[in-house]
Formats: sequence, C-alpha cells, structure tokens
Amino acid sequence: MQQNASSTTQQKSADPSTVLQAQSIITDITSSNLEPTEPIEPTITSEATELTSDSTPGENNSIVTQNSLGLDSPLLPALIQPPTPPLTPPPAYPRKYVAGLFTFEQLSIFLIYPSTIAVGSLISIVSPPESYFGSRTNFFNVFFVKNGWFWTTITFMVHCIRLRISKPSKLAIRYVFATSWWFLFTQWFFGAPIMDRVFVGTGGVCFVDDPEAVPGQERQVHDSWSSFGCRHVKGEWAGGHDISGHSFLLTHASLFLWFELLPVVMERGPLLRQINTKIVFVTLALWWWMLLMTGIYFHTFTEKVTGWLCGIAEWAIIYILLPGNRTLTTMVGVPAV
Repeated sequence: MQQNASSTTQQKSADPSTVLQAQSIITDITSSNLEPTEPIEPTITSEATELTSDSTPGENNSIVTQNSLGLDSPLLPALIQPPTPPLTPPPAYPRKYVAGLFTFEQLSIFLIYPSTIAVGSLISIVSPPESYFGSRTNFFNVFFVKNGWFWTTITFMVHCIRLRISKPSKLAIRYVFATSWWFLFTQWFFGAPIMDRVFVGTGGVCFVDDPEAVPGQERQVHDSWSSFGCRHVKGEWAGGHDISGHSFLLTHASLFLWFELLPVVMERGPLLRQINTKIVFVTLALWWWMLLMTGIYFHTFTEKVTGWLCGIAEWAIIYILLPGNRTLTTMVGVPAV
C-alpha cells in the first residue's frame, strides 16, 4: 500500500523543469500582446476535386483525413492555392473627356491638323516664301506623298509587330476600314473616285490643248471623268471644286497612325523608347510638314478645308463614335498595347 501511494505521489508531482518551461511560455504569450487571428479557409483546387472523384472510398477517407490535419499536412501545398485578386486591364485611353467625346490627349492631336492648315493658309495670304517645297516635283512630294498610303501602311506594320495584344485581327479590321476609305475617296468609287466625282459634279472639266485646232480655240474640253485620265492626256482640271487630295491623305493617314500609337504613348513604358515608335514619329513629322507646305503653296482655303473634313470622316467614326457602342466596338476593337 505504501509503495502504491508513493508511486501515485510521484505521478502527481510535476517535474520542476517542465513547470519552469510552462511558466516561461505563459509569460511570453502575456507580454507579446498577440491577438488570435481568424482561421484560414483553404481553397481546394480543381486538381483536388478530381483526386477525390477518381479515388476509391478508402482513398477519399485518406484525403479527408489529411485535409483535417491542418496547414502542416504534406498534401496541402499541392491541393491549396492562395486566392488571387482578379486582374482588371487598364483602359486603352484615359477617361477624362472633353465635350463628352474626346480625351484631352485625343483633342490635342485632333487640333494639330486644322491648325496647320489655317497657319499655312495665313502664310500663303500674307507672304509665301519661295521654297523648294513650293514645286509639285520636289522629291518629298513625288516619292513620299504621292505614295502616301504605301508609306503609312509600312509604318503601321512596323508599329504592330511589337505589340502584345491578344487579338491582332482587330488591328487588321481597323486597317481595312482606313484603307477602304482612302481607296474609295482617291482611287475608285464605281468608276471615278469620290473626290473626282465632286469636282465634275461642281462643274469641273478637263481641258487639253489641241495644236491642230483653229487659232484661239486650241483649248478643248476632254471627256475625262477622272483626274488620272486627265493627267494621262496631259490635260488640266479646271472649273470645279478641286478637293485637296494632300489635305485628305495627310490628315487621314496621320490620325490613323496617331490613334493606333496613342496607347503606347500613354503607357510611357519600354515600347515608347523602341525604334518602332521613333519610325512612327518620323512618318508623322513628315506628314505634318507636307501638310503645312500644302497649306502654304497649293489649293484654295476651302479646297483644303473640305479635304481635311473628308480626312477626319473615317477616323471620327472608328475612333470616336464607335467606342461608345459596345456591340460595334467588339467588332473593330480599340487600340491597345
């Protein structure tokens, strides 16, 4: 009996080292001001669901047992993924609108071209200086502007090849719209292009010189319905409203390139410093300079203004009006990086 009592006493008595360790832990907890945190609810991935559905009942019980063991379970790193916040892509353009249509950046770019025409026209009225660019046969006019849409296309391709967009087909659709408007206006519209039809419709004709005609009647009217046909017979357009093709092309091409490039400019990232962007800026600078030369040396003011108005038509629809319609925007997309 005494032996049993002594053993019982030894079992009830605590080890002094254990007591000291417990007191130390209690003291640490009291002094640390720790607050209990909310339990973490694990997120089970689809991989874990497949393991559960494809396993036998015995294996399912094993998985449930492992999941109930807590975060230290060896299976948890493979089955649990921390929740990630949804990624919201940044808008293609900043959303500070002017007059409900333009952002400040869009409006600034838009105003460059009517301002350039106005300044050039004012210089032509006051005192146009003699310049190499005053000749229609200058190199920049013949080699670049006369093939303006070709160089615009090359510049657009240089810009597009470095973009990270997921749907390049939208780029192609916007390019097709821009090219179609250029083609219909300057090249062909069921015969003569739109600009030539306007000229003929406002009383314009093609005059040619006939050396075999009666003296005083050498200037004859040719039955040409297009500026191309008139040039082919070495004639001269006269009498109608001759819309400035340079004002149209340079405005249309510049706005197209600017608004495709604008997201890169607004992002101010590494794409802005690439040689591709510099090539686009060089083309835009050349188009602006040639538009200024057009404003100074060629066409009347109204012919330049109507060319500018026709140049902004397709741009206004695709880049200003359509972004307000979700259904149509899904078809053409919006410029992005």
